[in-house]
Amino acid sequence: MAAKLSVIMSAYNSSETIERAITSILDQTFSDFELIVLNDGSTDDTEEKVLAFSDERIMYQRLEHAGLTKALNLGIAQAHANIIVRHDSDDWSESDRFTKQVQCFENDEDLSLVASWHNVVDDEGRYLGLKSTAADDESLKAMMRWRNPFCHGSVAVRKSALETVGGYNEQLLFSQDYDLWLRMAARGMKFACIAEPLYNYSITPDSIAKGWLKLSYAKNIRQNVLRLEGEQSFSVNELPVLGSRRKDSLWYHALGSLALDDGKRVRAFVYFVKSLLKNPFHWHAYFKAGTALLPTVVARAIVGRVKKLLES
Repeated sequence: MAAKLSVIMSAYNSSETIERAITSILDQTFSDFELIVLNDGSTDDTEEKVLAFSDERIMYQRLEHAGLTKALNLGIAQAHANIIVRHDSDDWSESDRFTKQVQCFENDEDLSLVASWHNVVDDEGRYLGLKSTAADDESLKAMMRWRNPFCHGSVAVRKSALETVGGYNEQLLFSQDYDLWLRMAARGMKFACIAEPLYNYSITPDSIAKGWLKLSYAKNIRQNVLRLEGEQSFSVNELPVLGSRRKDSLWYHALGSLALDDGKRVRAFVYFVKSLLKNPFHWHAYFKAGTALLPTVVARAIVGRVKKLLES
C-alpha cells in the first residue's frame, strides 16, 4: 500500500546539515510517509551521511548536478503518495508538522496547498526570529501580488495539483516555488497556512543575499505567469555575485528585521545601523531604523499600512 505522504528533499553538498534534517523527518508523529532524497551531484560526503540511515522509508538517488528545480520535478514523478511534502536539507521540522498538515487536508478536500509559519535560525541552529504570514486563502493570494508568502520547505501540496499545472518551471533555477504558487493560484486552487512555526528555516549571509537578488525578478515572474500558454519565456539560470560589504549590509538588515518583528527594538536598531555602515544607500534600513525608534503600536500600524498598500 502506498504511503500517504511523499517527502521530497534535494541535497547539494549538505553534509553538515542533512543528518539533522532527515532525523527530524523520521521523528515525526505521523509515520506513514516515504522520504525521497535526491543527491544533486554533491562533491562532499552527503551520500555517506544519507546512506548511514537504515530506515526503509528512505529512497535515495544520486543525480548529475542540474539544480533544485529539475531534482524536485524528478522527485514528484517518482512519488507514490497523493500529498507531496517539501523539505530542505539544511532545515528541520517540528515533530507534529506532518500530523497537522494531513489534518488540514482531511478537513478540507478543496485545499491544494498547506504551509506553516516558520522559525528562522542561523547555520548553527540558533533562533533568530519568527516569520508569520496570512492563514486564509484570500489573504495569502493578496500577499502573492507582491511577494512569496510561503517558506518553500514548509509546504505540503496535493500531487494532483502539481500535475495539473505541470510541476516546477525548469526555466527557473531560482524562485521556482513563487512561480509555481502563482500558476496554482491562477487555476483557482485553494491555499492555507497553519499559524504555528512547524518548520525551522536556516539562513546565512549568502542565502540572504540570494533572496534579495531573487526579489528583483519577482515582477518578471508574475508577468510571465500571466502570459498566454506557450508565450511564457522568462528564465533565471544564474544570479549575479554581490560584494562583501553589500552582502554584510543585507545580513544585518535581515537580523534587524527579525529582531523588530520579535519586539526587540533596541537590538533591531543596532543591526540597522550596522547595515547602513556597510551600505549607506540601503534605504530599507533607514525606514526600518526609524520604525525601531517608534512605539511598538505605532510601528506596527505603519508596517501594516505599507503591507496593505502593497497588497492592494
